[in-house]
Amino acid sequence: MRAISRAAAAIEIIDDYLIGKPIEVALKSWFRGNRFAGSGDRYSIRDIIFEVIRKRKSLIFPFELRGYKENGRLLILSYLADHYKKDELINEIKKNEYFPSPPNSSEIKILEEKNQILAGAPSSIAFNYPSFLSDGLSQSLGADLKSVMKEMQERAPLYLRVNLIKNQITEAQKKLAVERILCSRLSTATNALQVIEGGKLVKSSRSYNSGMIEIQDLSSQIMCDLPEIIEGGRILDYCAGGGGKILAIASSTMNRGELLAFDINQKRLVELTSRANRAGANIKLLNILDLKYYRSSCDVVFVDAPCSGSGVWRRDPQAKWNLTKSRLEKLKENQAKILKEASSHVKVGGVIIYVVCSLLPEEGTTQVNLFLMENPNFRDLNRMFLHPLVAGDGFFRAVLKRVG
Repeated sequence: MRAISRAAAAIEIIDDYLIGKPIEVALKSWFRGNRFAGSGDRYSIRDIIFEVIRKRKSLIFPFELRGYKENGRLLILSYLADHYKKDELINEIKKNEYFPSPPNSSEIKILEEKNQILAGAPSSIAFNYPSFLSDGLSQSLGADLKSVMKEMQERAPLYLRVNLIKNQITEAQKKLAVERILCSRLSTATNALQVIEGGKLVKSSRSYNSGMIEIQDLSSQIMCDLPEIIEGGRILDYCAGGGGKILAIASSTMNRGELLAFDINQKRLVELTSRANRAGANIKLLNILDLKYYRSSCDVVFVDAPCSGSGVWRRDPQAKWNLTKSRLEKLKENQAKILKEASSHVKVGGVIIYVVCSLLPEEGTTQVNLFLMENPNFRDLNRMFLHPLVAGDGFFRAVLKRVG
């Protein structure tokens, strides 16, 4: 498929997304109905769509200002205007039988004035984030707000974590290179690699399918790299989900200790079983009835709480446009409840590690401050805040020690 044909295909998928269909569902539906599209076409179409959703507000705002309603065609025209010169774009579209229609004179004028219009637009539109989050993001990011939000509009790098149960990082890097996956080491995380070339080969590689490596964001790996997480301890991952954090802990402790995984939604743990087997990790899965046997007995309770996901907007751009004030309030209530419940499993002298993949202070700092006010038997040991300018995704972490 030609580049413009791929963009034309994206219009139909984006229109499905705009009427409420989840983007992954819309993608799968289109791919099933258009099997002529090869793997390269599918990757490219997917990349176009995710870039459009990341930049959705800035792409459509110049048109909305002139009374147009949002649709897939206008979003794609605005996207293409960032990648083509005007005359080249119009000619390519006119030659293409799949593109709905070339831009008319009014649309061309808007595209020509687009950068000027965005220069005077509110920051939340120019940098693509929900306006109701402006105060919170300004509080947490300060002078870095625009730079971080600009990064959030780009595709995230691909990071790998080397599984120490199976191999050491130097040897893993060599084996990946043999499979045409070239990586560089990172000073910010001991066992992290950044993929420089061959990212599309990772999931089909022997290194990945043997459990020697896992796909895990750099910041996510840093969240698990703590002196409090030591070999021989009882460690409970209280919101384990797919198991990314507890698998990283299993690797760093070399399976030496009692590793436990719980999630209130037991269906989320299904994937962890196969991932743990592949990684050679010894992890015991708990249900709600099992938890009572672990009251006040854990050295470490790790809580990767459900949150807004504002730190991972690069990977899940539709999440930022789905977030509402009421949804955020419910998440905050749930986080406070989870933190309180999880703390009951920490023994005296043990720690609870509270983590959210969020850039919002109300889900991080504020949440922890409220917990400490209500629970004087816990002491604040340290906190960390990461974002794309200093690591990978946006994350907040607090380590709280039970002292009584």
